[in-house]
Amino acid sequence: MKKSDEPSPASLRAIPEVDFSKMRRLSRGKYAAKARRSFAVALVEPDLFAHFGSSAAVNVALRALVEAAKTVRQTGPTKVARKSRSKAA
Repeated sequence: MKKSDEPSPASLRAIPEVDFSKMRRLSRGKYAAKARRSFAVALVEPDLFAHFGSSAAVNVALRALVEAAKTVRQTGPTKVARKSRSKAA
């Protein structure tokens, strides 16, 4: 005896019909808004990505760049003392 893929008419009568138009929209979850704000995507041009080869390598290079910028910002530009010229009169 072959098993039918379709439900029997008796089982269909036992399932109540649901009017989905009257249902309210469910919230996306407790942390959905936070997750939406925390994920950032940056598009790297293909020619630049070819120099790195993977997203991990891009992240390492960007972190090194940020650290270098912090170091330069902390030390500040170096000022060279100028010798003053005295006017001989």
